[in-house]
Order: sequence, then structure tokens, then C-alpha cells
Amino acid sequence: MSQSPTTFYSASAGSGKTYTLAQDYLTLLFKNSYSNGYRKILAVTFTNKAVGEMKERILEYLYKFTFEELEDSVTGIAAHIQQESGLNSEEFRKKAQAIFNQLLHDYSAFDIVTIDSFNHRILRTFAKDIDLPDNFEVELDSKRLISKAIHNLIARAGKDKKLTQLLVDFSLSKIEEGKSWDIEYDLQDIAKLILNENHYPYLKQLKDKEVEDFLRFRESLYKKINTTQKQLTETAKALVELSQNSNIDPTDFKGGSRSIFNTVIKVAGEDFSVGLETASVRDLIAGDLYPKGKSQDIKDRIDQMAGEIQSFAVQYKENMGAVLFYKNIASSLTPLSLLNELLHEIDQIKINEQIVPIYEFNALLAEQIKDEPAPFIYERLGERYRHYFIDEFQDTSRMQWENLSPLIENELQQQRENQERGSLMLVGDAKQSIYRFRGGDADQFLKLLATPDLFMLPKKEETLAFNWRSYDHIIDFNNQFFDSYGDHLSSDVYKTLYKKYLKQETRSKEGGFIQIDFIEKDFEAPYEEDDYASVYPYHVHQQVLKAQASGFSLGEICVLVRANKDGHEIAKYLVSQDMRVVSGDSLLVHASHKVQLLVSLIKMIQAPEQQQPRLEFLMAYTKVFQLEDIHSFVTAHLHESLQTLGGKLMGWEEEDLGSAFAKAALFQATEHVAESLGLFKEQDTRLQSFMEFLFEYSTGYEVSLSGFIEHWELKMDKLSVPAAADADAVQIMTIHKSKGLEFPVVIVPHCDKKLDEARNPTGWVEVNEVEYEGFDQVYISLKKENEHYPELAPEVYAQHLAKAEMDQINTLYVAFTRAREQLYISAIETNSKTACYASLLMDFVQNKGIELTAENGFKTVEIGDLARKSEVTKPEQSEMLEEYKVHLDKERLTISTRRGLLWASGASEAIQKGNVLHEYLSLIQFSTDYEEVSHKIDRDFSLSKKEQSEMKEMISSVIYHPDLTAYYKDGVKVLNEQPILLPSGSKLIPDRVVIVGDYAVVIDYKTGAVLNKHKSQVNEYADLLESMDIKVAEKVLVYTDTLEIVKWNG
Repeated sequence: MSQSPTTFYSASAGSGKTYTLAQDYLTLLFKNSYSNGYRKILAVTFTNKAVGEMKERILEYLYKFTFEELEDSVTGIAAHIQQESGLNSEEFRKKAQAIFNQLLHDYSAFDIVTIDSFNHRILRTFAKDIDLPDNFEVELDSKRLISKAIHNLIARAGKDKKLTQLLVDFSLSKIEEGKSWDIEYDLQDIAKLILNENHYPYLKQLKDKEVEDFLRFRESLYKKINTTQKQLTETAKALVELSQNSNIDPTDFKGGSRSIFNTVIKVAGEDFSVGLETASVRDLIAGDLYPKGKSQDIKDRIDQMAGEIQSFAVQYKENMGAVLFYKNIASSLTPLSLLNELLHEIDQIKINEQIVPIYEFNALLAEQIKDEPAPFIYERLGERYRHYFIDEFQDTSRMQWENLSPLIENELQQQRENQERGSLMLVGDAKQSIYRFRGGDADQFLKLLATPDLFMLPKKEETLAFNWRSYDHIIDFNNQFFDSYGDHLSSDVYKTLYKKYLKQETRSKEGGFIQIDFIEKDFEAPYEEDDYASVYPYHVHQQVLKAQASGFSLGEICVLVRANKDGHEIAKYLVSQDMRVVSGDSLLVHASHKVQLLVSLIKMIQAPEQQQPRLEFLMAYTKVFQLEDIHSFVTAHLHESLQTLGGKLMGWEEEDLGSAFAKAALFQATEHVAESLGLFKEQDTRLQSFMEFLFEYSTGYEVSLSGFIEHWELKMDKLSVPAAADADAVQIMTIHKSKGLEFPVVIVPHCDKKLDEARNPTGWVEVNEVEYEGFDQVYISLKKENEHYPELAPEVYAQHLAKAEMDQINTLYVAFTRAREQLYISAIETNSKTACYASLLMDFVQNKGIELTAENGFKTVEIGDLARKSEVTKPEQSEMLEEYKVHLDKERLTISTRRGLLWASGASEAIQKGNVLHEYLSLIQFSTDYEEVSHKIDRDFSLSKKEQSEMKEMISSVIYHPDLTAYYKDGVKVLNEQPILLPSGSKLIPDRVVIVGDYAVVIDYKTGAVLNKHKSQVNEYADLLESMDIKVAEKVLVYTDTLEIVKWNG
């Protein structure tokens, strides 16, 4: 690793970023004199997936370093580490073994974490300082919180007079704009500002404002508008009168019947609709007032008033620019005042529920630690890190960096007795910054790159030049296309980025294929049904067929889209053509007909007198069981009683649906119905996910039918199951979700976006608070007319345009660089001179002199070799889900009755106590689950208060035991009570197996005395895992009565 305390890695797509991170991390470990050097390293990234990949990669390398003979895959990195550390081969191997073993036993100190989890750790230490409850919970579901706050806000209507007036005004303004009067959607939209920390400093200032402040400000703006327009009207009237007195007809001016003087006449009549960039306004300002053919007499008369006309035109442009500015501000004041009220509602919910929303982490920390010395923060944390790694730095927000930098600066500027200095490694690529809407700040990364030092210390910059992912034709195309694209950016900084940090070298992977299709405007796709909004679904299908014909399977193809609706339409068409598809929609739990059946059933039970839920239930039933005569079925059952429905559809003789839900808990009743309908006969991941969701609701909330329906409708849009890695199906996902992934074949349709396109952009403009009723920042919509506004609005708009262009090019860069071997691009042909994806692609093709082939409504360019060059690999097989087990009420009753005997006298005491303990320990994946399990024990009314307390204490003693904490740390893969199938058909079930990379730790819980047969049992589990090619690194017996821990290898 570089001797410079700070190293910046500029890591373009496919450049081996994870490898470089792992190499530098491991180099630090091996250079450390001790085997626990990881305790002095903090590595942060942005997703749990990235954390898992990084940890797995480091542990995999360490494990392979322990081999007597190194595998080819690690010889390069091993040689680098040996050279940097000065260790010979045997010393290196022994050091690897020591680090590996130490890390396994001290896994909780392996601090590769998400930035949110690190912030959470700091926040916990400052909880009392910022008046947070000791047991506060992190609210991950921002949508739930905001929806509840909006509901509470609207509920105040009619009680709070000023708020009621605000809501009415907002509804009326929407009606005047031709929109729906329903304001909930608009409140949801404005509430998105809360989630983006870029808006935090502005919203913080607004919190001090009252409703009256907003109303007073709006009134003052309307006064300014009226005063300004009145002055313009009076000036225009004077000019019209002057022209009449001078016997000048409007048609004497340039334009004739469309006289430029009509602008003056319109303003005199209080018509201010003339645009500020119209030809008439330009001519009036320029003094170009009459055609050359006019008589000299008329010219002279017009010239006599030319100065006043020009003065008016300049005044009109400036003053109407101000008027438009005031109107823009005024239109946002009502939503902002409601947002301010919404913030107060959220604060109240936070207090009532003792929660901290995750989106507040950065802001809370910034407020707390900004004036604290770094050593104090370290003292609170109980840690002192020497070395820092920050991954995906281009997505780091300004506030996140400001929170981390004091810790880093403090360490880098200290020199230890052994002359060792701390270090910082930043890895990023501003070209892949596509999360600005979440607060990501690529400009911050670019500014740090441009400075010669950091914290007054020298820094080193390295560019990872090689692309290890893609074939050379793909790399060359991306190099050339984005180099030409960069010329169209308005920002010199962003131009430099795409010139200096774009070009990548190839790594002898010859081949690759690119196809660009320009679809003719009048091309009509041969759809059987006229329900597709564009030609892209048809065209994507043709591209998939072509990729298949060249040797790729469906599972190796990914379609990348900008919007979910585009992906949905493409998925729908591919399915209609008998192609298997995996998309966000297909993985959503609520897309399952079985789930729809159960949800509509719960709605029907909750409101049996309503027809709509019953109709939804019957329709879902016809889809689940594929009934053909839908009309007859629905008609026959629509008006039947719940008892009759239960008998006919469920096969119940004595039960009816209503009583089933009245007698049993919601989860058990739903499970009973699903079992009666035979829904569990086939494995169904979405149905199992729904049942888990229902169970979690039943154990974590105050249960009611209406409460569950509300909870479901709030969560359903995000509840999904992960796609199987071996699914032979076309993947469809958004470009944003594809970041960090790669695919053999990538298809990118809908390349029609404008370079500066953004959805309803907005921004904040700094103003003089004296002139703007105490407001020093105003919120406006960003649009072209901003260029004529006063204050700093034109500058804000220009910055927005530059960043919007950057967003567009970065999004396309991420999409194109996901491809390993084939890349298909398509756009609607355009002759527009407006800079957009399609026009830039066409310019690129024409400038390179590449020939276009026109056929069947398409103009096509092909670059490279269509034939597959890579080896065909067999995908890994996913584990099959076990059959869903339904526990009958009698079984539950038996377990509950046994619990009542716990801690009683008798020979079965230890067995019964162990059974219950095992049951609750099986619910613990990670130590962070303890709080939830503790709540479940508190609600287990078959146990006395004393028994509940003892049970919680026993579980806590196990999972927080110093010798066991590593096995309950977030980030490891855990299998609790998972059966291992033997050739004979019987099963063995270890209590807990922890898997990290290619090795496992087997853990079994025991009560009573230490017996040799316990070891034999665990050895048998381990032998079975070894036979499945899972290396067992350690075996552990935990005696829960005495907390004796027995560990062994071999």
C-alpha cells in the first residue's frame, strides 16, 4: 500500500475495485505486528450487500492463504502482500492462519459496515446528550412514518382553524390548476424533501416558522406582484397614448399586422402573457422598431419615442422576471407551510413511538459532534481506529463526510512512537454517481481529487486503468462513445471528468458485440392486442431472441430500464411470448394470486357486508384454481353466507369462515384456511413470504383485521422475494438497481432521454431576509424562465442544468458498463437538434463513419463479433424451500401446556426447560434480534413473570457471551435448526450452523451435565457438512445451565 497517508482510487466500472480494497485491507493486516490488526481498521460502504461481499472476499483470501500450496486465484494478491510485509512464504501462511483464527473468534470487531450502521453506533453513545430514549428503535420505513404523519395532519382539519384554511387553499389552488382536489398525493410528494439531506439545512430553518409567517409572506409577494404589474401597465398606457398623439399606428412598427408594439398594447390592457424571450421583446429592447420600407416621416416619429420604448421593454423584461419569481415562490408557500406542520407531526410520532428515522442519522450526528473533539467521540465509541476505508465515495453525502472527517483527520495527523501513521483509502468513480436524489454528492469527490492534499497532508491518486469485466469491443465502444458524449456537457468540471478518468485498458478478452437500433418513428409493432404504449417490448423480444441464437441462455440476459413502468410493459410482453422473466413486479409478494386470495379473504372477514372484498376474493379464487367459467362461479357465490362459502370452498362441514377467525388468532386462522384450500401443496416463495409477514405482524403489533389490512397496504409495494441465482429467466431491473452488478448480455431500450431531463426539479435560492419577510431561502420550481429571475435564481438554475446533464450521462454510463460480452441499445429515431441520448448515439455513429443497415422499420449498427466467446457455465443450484409445515392447534396446545410445567419439580424439568429455550434461541439470527425475541417472551403468557425474566437472562447470557459473540454478529449466514437429509431419508438437525465464505461453525445447545455423546453428536453434524463440501472450522457445545463453552477443531 502507498506510504502516503491518503490514497484516492479512481475506479471506473469493472476495474477491480473490490479486489483492490481487499488487497490493501489485507496488506495492513499482514504488516501489523499482531494478528488482531483488524480492530484498528474501519471500512464503510453503503449497502449490506457490499458489506457481505467485502467480508466474504477477505475471509476467502485469508482461508486460501493458509493452504500449503496456494491456488492460482490468490497467487497474485499473496505475492503483493508478501512483498509489502516482508514475510516469506511460511511466515505468510502462519500469519494468515493466526489472523483467520483470531478473526473467527473476534468477529464482532471485524468492522466492515454500512455507514448507517456506524452512524447508529455513534448515535447510541450520544442518546442521552440529544434527549433520545435509551431504548429508541431505528425506523427504516420512512413511508410508514410520513403516511401516518399526513393522516394525523389531515385529521386536524376542522379543529385547527389556520391549518384548515391552509388545506382548503391548497385544494382550491389545485382545482384552479385543473388537478384533483385530493391533496394527499401532493403532501406525499413534498414530503420527499424530508428524505433528502440536501434539503435539511433549509427545512431546519423553516421549523421555526409559524403558519402566520407563511401567510404573511404570501400576502407580501402578491402585493409586490400587483404593484409591479400596475407600474408596467401605467408605463405602457403612457406609451400607447404617446404613439396615438404622434399619429403612429401599431402597424407602422415592425411586424405590421403582427406589430411588435402589440406587446405594449397588451400590457396597457393588463395582459402580461407576452413571453420574455419572444422576438417582439428582443426587437423592442434592441431598438429594431420598424421595417426598412417605412417612410422617413414615420421612422422619425417612431425614433422620437424609441428611447422610451426601449426603456419600457427593458423594464418589462426585468420586472416580469421578478413577477414570475414571486409567483413561483408563492406557489410553493402553501405546500411548504404544510410540510412544516408535517415535520411537527413527525416529531410527535417519534416521541410517542420512541423511534429515530434512519434518514435523520446524519443530521443528528452533525449537530452533536460538530463541536466535539475527535478523542471525545472515540472515548464514547470505545474504539480507536487507525485506518479508514471508504467505498463508493461518489455516493457519500456532504453531511456523511463531515461526520467522518474529524475522526479521520485526528488519526492522520498523529504520529505514533513506532512512526506508524494512520491512513485513509477513498474509492470512487464520479461517473457512477446516480444517487444525487438521495444526497450523494459527486462534486465533493471531484473537489477532493482536484486538491493536492487532504487535512494538510499529501495524498496519492491512483487510477485503476484496466477493465477486468468486459470484452474489448464493449470497452472500446464505451471509451469512444462517452468521450464524445462528454463534449456536450455544459460544465467544464464534468467535461474534464469524462476526458481524464474515462479511458480503460482491455485485458486480452477479445470479442464482444454491440448493436444499436434506431427505430423509425412510424414503425408499428405487430402486437396482437393494442395495449402497449411503445414499440420497445416487441423490439426487446427480438433482441433477446438474437442473444439466444448466439449462444446465451435467458438467465444470462438482463434488460435495464429507467422506470418501473417500462420494465413492467416489457415483462408483460415477454411473458406473452412464453419467455420466463424475473422482474421487480414478478418478485413482489402481492403479485401472487394465492396471496391476493388470502388478503381479499381477510378483507371479506373484516367487512362481510361489503360486496367489493367478496368479489376480489372470488376473482382471486378463479385465478388460483384456473377456473374457466368465471362469470358463473362469481354469480353463484357472490351473495352466499360465510358459512356456506366455508363449506363449499374449504370443504368444512361444521366451521364457517367468520367463526374460524373469531375463535383463532389471525395468523392461525389464515394458515388454517390456506391449508384447507391446498395452497401449501406446492412450494411458493411469495406465499411463504406473506405468511412470514403475517406472523411478524401478529407478534409485533396490536393485532386486528383492519390493522393488518392497513399495515399490508403500506408495505405491500416493497415486499418482495429475492430472485434465485440459477433462474433461467430474463432479468428486468432499473438501471439504479443494477449498479455494482454485471451480466453477459445487457439490453438497454428507451434511450430517448434529453440530456438535462429531470422530473419536476426544484431548488433553494438565497435571498435578503429583510426584503422577503424574514425568509433568507426560498423554494422554487426550476425551469427555463428562471434565467430571467432576480437574485441568485439564474445561477441555481444553471447549476441544476449541469447536474441534470451529469445525472443523465452517468445513468447511461452505468447501464452500458454492466455488459460483459453483448450490449444492445435502442432508441426512437430523431432529427431533433435538442441534445438527447438518441441524437448523441446517431452523431457518434455518423462521426465514426459506421454504416447503418435499414430493414423492417429499424436502422441498425453492429460492432464486433456476434458469436459467443466466453465459456458456457452451469449456474449454481439454489436450495429448495422445505414444504410449509402447518402446526395443528392440538400440537400448539400441547406445547403451551408443557410450558406451564416449566421450573416445576420432576425429572422432565431440564428437558422441558431446554425445549423452550431451544425454541426461542432458534429465532435468534443475530444478536440484534434479542430485543424482538425478548418482546415475544414478554407476550408468552404461559410463562410467569419470573420465568420470562429467567428465560431472557439465559438467552442474553448465551448470545452476549465473550466466546460466542462472533457467532451472532450481523453479516454471517445463519442456519437455525435446518434439517440435513440423510441417504436413508431420515434427518439430523443441528441447533445452529454459522457459515462464512467456504467454512462453517457448528453450534449445539445442551442442558444438564457434560457428556461424551454430545461431542459425538456435533461431530456427526460436522461430518455431514464436510461431505457436502462445507469445511467445518470449529465445533461448539454451549451448556446453557452453567454457561460452560466447549470448543474443538478436528
